[in-house]
Amino acid sequence: MNEIKTFELQGLKHGIDVFIDGAAKIKRPELVELGNYIAIDAFCYITTGLMTGNYIHIATMTSIIGGKNAMLIMGDFCGLSAGTRIICASDDFMNSISSPLIPDKFKVIKNKPVIMEGFNVVGTNGIVFPGVRMAIGSCLGAGAVLTKDTKPWMIYTGIPAKSYKMRDRDKILSDAKLIK
Repeated sequence: MNEIKTFELQGLKHGIDVFIDGAAKIKRPELVELGNYIAIDAFCYITTGLMTGNYIHIATMTSIIGGKNAMLIMGDFCGLSAGTRIICASDDFMNSISSPLIPDKFKVIKNKPVIMEGFNVVGTNGIVFPGVRMAIGSCLGAGAVLTKDTKPWMIYTGIPAKSYKMRDRDKILSDAKLIK
């Protein structure tokens, strides 16, 4: 894989075999720590802290947003498909004025980390809201909106996302052992 362009990402901590496309934008590289075997494709936009395990793919046009005090944590073997939106912090529209230009004292922000425990996938154009914990092996289908924590190895679909069916846990874990 190609090397990280260090002149663009000064301060980013990373393991081996990491590729970040030159057209990706990591706004605060000092808040990012990447494991091994990572690919971040073109036109991704990351404004938050990001900590990953190993074997992570973040596909094109993904945004991970919420600002400098927000965080996404991804365990091993996670993927964000094209167009995914991970929202780690957001304005509370019910109880405050909403705009990044409004002074903080007039805003109410929901800022809770999004946690992907491992073996998680978010399908194309999926959306995950602040504070959601994706249990090990759980996945979100294409175009679905996840607002609540998931159960292990369950696939979720729809708006709002609801459980759909179980993944083959034993097969996935067996394959992961062969990869490691």
